[in-house]
Amino acid sequence: MTNEEEEKYFEAKQSEWRSNIRREKRLEAIQEKELEGVADELNTSEDVAEEALNLGFDQATARVLPLVPLVEMAWADGTVSRAERDRVRELATNFGIESDSEAYDFLELMLAEQPSDAFFDRVNRVVVHLADSDPNTWSSETLVELLESVAEASGGFFGLTNPINADERAVLRDIAEYFEVESSRARDILPDKD
Repeated sequence: MTNEEEEKYFEAKQSEWRSNIRREKRLEAIQEKELEGVADELNTSEDVAEEALNLGFDQATARVLPLVPLVEMAWADGTVSRAERDRVRELATNFGIESDSEAYDFLELMLAEQPSDAFFDRVNRVVVHLADSDPNTWSSETLVELLESVAEASGGFFGLTNPINADERAVLRDIAEYFEVESSRARDILPDKD
């Protein structure tokens, strides 16, 4: 290699290095802005917002995060009935999520494809932080009432059976335990866990 070739090679490497640094700084700035947006949208700390980002939520979809326990309830028995889907949609609309938004599309995706138990577990921990830190999210008692309304959406057989099945009662109890709230529906029907 001649001196001129070496110079060109090192100039190209240095230019590539500078370009990578600029790209990394832009990505960091975008990520920081997204983190701030999620924190603002959820009215929470950056730590909680960072966990929301790690779970796949962004500023456009963050408003769905508090509704994920309702999605978990809808999936309790392995399928989401039309009535459960409609109830979750109705609650989302009441929560300010518009049907033509990215947040609504994200909610629809979770109603169409069952998220993992690990996802539900991590989201529930985040929702506990949200409920503890921001009373405007909703109170734990209200969440349990909403969970019950989703579970009851499909109802029993012509009103002759309990509208909340065993799988739904188990999810209700687990989420109520997360939020340290007693659910009479879960407590009265299921024995205590060992």
